[in-house]
Amino acid sequence: MRCLALLFALAVSLQANAAGFDFSRAARACRAGWAKPVREPRILAAIAQAREQHRLFGGQLIDRKGGIVKVGFHEAEFDRLKTESTPTWKRVAQFWASLDQDLPPSFRAPSERMVSRKLLFERIAGLDGPNGAAPLDTNELDAIRSALLRSALVDHPWSAAFISFLMKQSGFSKNEFEFSDSHVDYVDQAFAASDAEVRGQASDSAYRACDLTSTRPRPGDLICQTREDAAGIASYAALLEELQARRTDEKPREIPMHCDLVTSADAGGNAKLEAIGGNVFQSVTLREMTLNAQKILSARYFQQAASHACSANEACGRNLSRRPWVVLLQFRN
Repeated sequence: MRCLALLFALAVSLQANAAGFDFSRAARACRAGWAKPVREPRILAAIAQAREQHRLFGGQLIDRKGGIVKVGFHEAEFDRLKTESTPTWKRVAQFWASLDQDLPPSFRAPSERMVSRKLLFERIAGLDGPNGAAPLDTNELDAIRSALLRSALVDHPWSAAFISFLMKQSGFSKNEFEFSDSHVDYVDQAFAASDAEVRGQASDSAYRACDLTSTRPRPGDLICQTREDAAGIASYAALLEELQARRTDEKPREIPMHCDLVTSADAGGNAKLEAIGGNVFQSVTLREMTLNAQKILSARYFQQAASHACSANEACGRNLSRRPWVVLLQFRN
């Protein structure tokens, strides 16, 4: 009982410190939102695109028990379906291209120092052989270019680029969705939208931020977790507090996160959530999870801050979906 009291006191303290954010009104907006089926054509297109990319990557699957039951194609491979000509690594490069960037800009040297991919290739391509002839032919240069790019794809997380690709391909604008290689940028945009709408202010954001522990997910919503090196941020209130502190920094600090797009929720009353994410065990992966009696994500999947305790029937580390899930981004239809 004392532990529960301490946890409750901590939650109250975090909410008090999240200055100005009206948790109760935000929760009401989220409850009203989950009652509205998502029929927006662009969201349906994003779901269809996620399913198609999952198929093209070989259909990697994590089942409800949190185990990988089917292995797909991985990020830097030349693998592809027999009916397809584009290898996996080129598909990951397409996700990066959706950000209008020069793809991953660097890769990791054996010393762990990051090296500019573009600069190194230019130096290699610029080497002169006898009589000014290039020492490498076109095929050799192409091989080097692709090898450097494939190394960069491995060394840079691409899960946010994947989500941004889905949203951009489906016709959303940057005002509606903050295309980024970092999930925290569009998560912060959703929190700002929640704050604006409870204040009666306008927001172009396609998503609001909801507490995943008390909000029913719908197809088209996003479920988000913090990563291991964001230890201590394992709740909705804690994430909000960190975001508010981050906004005051001249150089906003990174909050490592990961988000999946919900593609199905309680279809036909099956109490099953299906969500697709990129760079989940190096592939585009479908994750199945169970919803509780209230049609909210089951508590078995929530990993608390600084806690790795498991039940007697579940060995630590075996449930790959047991994560610090912190926020649900709900489509504002």
